[in-house]
Amino acid sequence: MLGRIAAALIVYLIVVFHFNGAMTTVGQLFGLSGYWALFIPSALVGLSVYRIADLDNWGPWDAAAFVVIGGIAMLAITGDPQATTLELVKGVTTFGLAGILAGLTMRARRGA
Repeated sequence: MLGRIAAALIVYLIVVFHFNGAMTTVGQLFGLSGYWALFIPSALVGLSVYRIADLDNWGPWDAAAFVVIGGIAMLAITGDPQATTLELVKGVTTFGLAGILAGLTMRARRGA
């Protein structure tokens, strides 16, 4: 528990102090301004790291946390919400299809 909090706090501080320009840009793309443009995306990244750092219990919320971190990173890099949305939908669809195909392969292999 303490390790998760420490990891989230360290990542939050790195994002706020080192990547503040990128986070402010992402916040402005969300329609925020001033302090909130820096705080909201940074808090989302910190909370996502807190969720991912629980190595004993992984599930759908961890996948959502990875999507949040990836989406914020892509928004910071591209600055284009439409391109980011397209890439996120493409990535989620691809991983979902890969999971379905892997499940069908395992099922067919088990039945043979």
